[in-house]
Amino acid sequence: MNTLSKVGYSALGSALAISQTFAADGSTLFGGSKDTSKITGAGGTAENAVQSLVGNAMAFLGIVAVLYGIYGGFLIVTAGGDDGKVKTGRTILIQVAIGLIVIFLANSIIQWVLSRILTGA
Repeated sequence: MNTLSKVGYSALGSALAISQTFAADGSTLFGGSKDTSKITGAGGTAENAVQSLVGNAMAFLGIVAVLYGIYGGFLIVTAGGDDGKVKTGRTILIQVAIGLIVIFLANSIIQWVLSRILTGA
């Protein structure tokens, strides 16, 4: 695999890491809002506990995915012409991208279900 492809895959991994880590709009990882005023229910209720648990789990999974993506990019950069390492790194980056999409969708679905349950609609 040529050097340009290695740099491209490394840039993809870095872009995923940076875009998810440094959200400029004040949102949490994967788009959840830090604003807790929209949460229905009094403080200390089961709804708040579930939303907090889900938010923390999604943040943890996002951090693990970003670290795994950095590892995949590192494999590509340090392959030294070994096509096996490049293929492994590319596979890791593809898996990370799919994983981030699944994490984002899971968070969105959970938030939608909780909003339906909490509002009774």
